[in-house]
Amino acid sequence: MTFAVGIFDLFSFAVPGAVQLSLLVYVLDRLGVLHVAALTSAPGALLVAGAVVASYLLGHLFHPLAGRLDRLRPRQDAEEARKEFIARVPQARDRAYVQVDPALLVAAAELHDKDAAGEIVRMRAQSVMLRNIAFAFTLAAVVALVQTATGPHRVVAGAAAALSVLGAAGALGSSRKVWHMSRRKTLEVCYWVPDIDQTFTAETPTAG
Repeated sequence: MTFAVGIFDLFSFAVPGAVQLSLLVYVLDRLGVLHVAALTSAPGALLVAGAVVASYLLGHLFHPLAGRLDRLRPRQDAEEARKEFIARVPQARDRAYVQVDPALLVAAAELHDKDAAGEIVRMRAQSVMLRNIAFAFTLAAVVALVQTATGPHRVVAGAAAALSVLGAAGALGSSRKVWHMSRRKTLEVCYWVPDIDQTFTAETPTAG
């Protein structure tokens, strides 16, 4: 039986999950529920395997909540990417594929050139990772604010809360930027896919 984790899973879930796991361990240690010293006495291989699995599961668990956080502020839609692409490549203005749902275009790019499409997938994975990390920073800010109110080390906790808020805002902004860039990259790659316009000649609803 083979267990494989793709690059999308690694970036989107495992990396943010590791941040969330570290925060969870810290909270449990502060509450006296878990002692970090006891964890370090476990076999190294078992500890690493457990951390990887726990990070992956936590990443999946908090992924929907991170999506809700992202929807609190409007983001650029696919139409903005189309306008920017057409402004740079005006000869593509009347091509049918430009108005197609970006998800279908990614699939078309994968069929034509997996290497080029892989770059798009990596960009999307990085965007999701940054969004999920933004949520982890938000949780860290909440924990730091609680510690600021309850002590000890109020000054350090207050600074941690401020840095966490800045980290969350920066990660969320970068996530949106990378996702927008992935849409433009999709249009650029599909420009070179043979017969793509014939594939999408029929009217296809566009997505935001």
